[in-house]
Amino acid sequence: MNSKAFSAGCIVAGSTIGAGMLGLPMAVGNLGFTMSCVLLVFMWALALYSGLLLVEVDMQVGPGLNFNKMVKKVLGWPGQVVAVLSLGFLLYALLVAYITGMGSILSDTYHFADYGAGTSMCSTIFAVIMAFIVFCGTKTILRFNNLFFIVMVCAMSFAFFSLSSTVDVDNLLAVAPNYDYLLGSLPILFAAYGYHFCIPSTCKIVEGNKNILYWAIIGGTIVPLVCYTLWLFLALGSVPMSQIAAMNGNVDSLIVAIAQDSVFIKAVLSVFASFALVTSFFGVSLSLYDLASETLNLGESQLHRVLATIAVFLPPIVAANLSPGSFIAALAHAGIGFAVLCLCLPCAMSWKLRNERKQTNTEAPYEVAGGKLTIAFASACGVFIIFAAFNA
Repeated sequence: MNSKAFSAGCIVAGSTIGAGMLGLPMAVGNLGFTMSCVLLVFMWALALYSGLLLVEVDMQVGPGLNFNKMVKKVLGWPGQVVAVLSLGFLLYALLVAYITGMGSILSDTYHFADYGAGTSMCSTIFAVIMAFIVFCGTKTILRFNNLFFIVMVCAMSFAFFSLSSTVDVDNLLAVAPNYDYLLGSLPILFAAYGYHFCIPSTCKIVEGNKNILYWAIIGGTIVPLVCYTLWLFLALGSVPMSQIAAMNGNVDSLIVAIAQDSVFIKAVLSVFASFALVTSFFGVSLSLYDLASETLNLGESQLHRVLATIAVFLPPIVAANLSPGSFIAALAHAGIGFAVLCLCLPCAMSWKLRNERKQTNTEAPYEVAGGKLTIAFASACGVFIIFAAFNA
């Protein structure tokens, strides 16, 4: 396999699998296993389509162009303002979720709390280490990300295999869909497929090769769909929903409950959860670093890299310490940014560029299948997800 294709696929899949997966049982369990799976497939198709729309736009306006400049070039400064605010809000919300989630895992699962390191301190230590890796540059991030992604997949495979014998089908059938939780689940489910922000950075990795990028996105999103379905099956089948509902979004509590007193399973789940968060963290932090550097007109000097790293990590570290239990809440807020960034804006840009191509009778380097009706439907879904986030 081409190393660039593998790296691109790892970035897409690694950016997708993370906090969203770990929080799924707590976020959608009340809808029942069957309804949750139906929504997972629908959101996957929606996220895949909108991601390919973004590739279509990126290939026409300039492969690898940062989202900020991409939107400005197509929609002008009003679109750029919406894009920068949405992207910044989204990426910072995700970093807060990852930092608080990892702080909980380090403090409770790895027993750092026994040495006086509480959740807030663990969150800060983790964020500082990650900040140093991001400061070292893209090549360093890719090396760590590829390695950690492989470890995550291995740990996940071990965990799924080990837990398969603990699933009680009665637990899956016992939960009747409670549609009071439907609206609240939509932003979190869509956020679970949030890879779009890394498309410009991934395009740079594959040097604008549309075929590699196309298959990296398809393969990189199918992997999370399969993993999410298996994770829901194992989690909801191993732990009664009443117990999951009482966890209040605590990742460590879910790991302990699923492990069922098995030290080995708990260790494997802890490794999986840790590396899932880290790989997702790399994709988000890399994209936010690129955005911060471009928005603040920072170069590649040591001082500018330090300033960009501070701009990326200081706000989420402060937020994570002010609200250490904000894992699920941060994911829900991220869903708003995802809907604007990953549905509404790609649809608007593709719509405009297709109209321009029709008027000038020119062809695009790449165009997603589906006409304006499909674009309009995807855009309407984005508006509804935003509505759901504010009214859940």
